[in-house]
Amino acid sequence: MLKGLAEEPERTVGLRGESLGDLLKHLRKVEDIRLKGRFFSDGGEIRPDILVFINNVDASLLGGMGAALKDGDEVTFLPSVHGG
Repeated sequence: MLKGLAEEPERTVGLRGESLGDLLKHLRKVEDIRLKGRFFSDGGEIRPDILVFINNVDASLLGGMGAALKDGDEVTFLPSVHGG
């Protein structure tokens, strides 16, 4: 679902910042409007139905937006799936 909105489904990003929040700020600047609309609320926060993992660990367990990132970390964004 998110792959169809991204220019590239996987990419390497070089950042000057050091946190997940810095990565999201970068993505808000460079991504296509369709992906930004799916990812971010009108207030600029990541939507609650997007799960974020850093090296396969839920980012909320690592400090959320303040979670430290280092060279080689893998950040994964997954939409949660609801059904009924």
